[in-house]
Amino acid sequence: MPIYFFDTSALKHRYVTTPQRRRVRKVTSDPNSSCYICDWTIVEIASALGDHCRGNRLGVKKFDQMDREFFEDLASGKLKVRRTSTRGMMQARSVLRKGVAIHRNVGSADALIASCCRELALEQKTRVVFYTADWGLYSVLREIGSFTSVMTLRYILSPKNGIPAET
Repeated sequence: MPIYFFDTSALKHRYVTTPQRRRVRKVTSDPNSSCYICDWTIVEIASALGDHCRGNRLGVKKFDQMDREFFEDLASGKLKVRRTSTRGMMQARSVLRKGVAIHRNVGSADALIASCCRELALEQKTRVVFYTADWGLYSVLREIGSFTSVMTLRYILSPKNGIPAET
């Protein structure tokens, strides 16, 4: 059974109307796969959906509908939540350092979410497919062997500069 892990930038496409929506829904709706998020995503998704609603002048009614759909996915088990560990927090610090070294912007929550995925892969002793729509995070993780050795990285937006959308 394949294991997928979504960072917030990719997961939001399940709830908002974008060209990536169909792809994310297909993966997260497959009964033969397991889909995970980090505990931090529960707060981050509200922010991402809020940004989308404000930017598109959709209002609180649309926000509530998308937020409710997210919580229904949690309640049904369609999305499983992983807790952030102390070891994951320490690994996140190395992601942030790498971002500085290669001049890429990576936020602390993004680094924690990626590290949470890495912890899942190590615990399950299997590769986990990590979906992101954050180019900075994707480009940093591609450079860190301890992530690429246990995770398949997928950037769900169009590839940049001819760089493959999967590593």
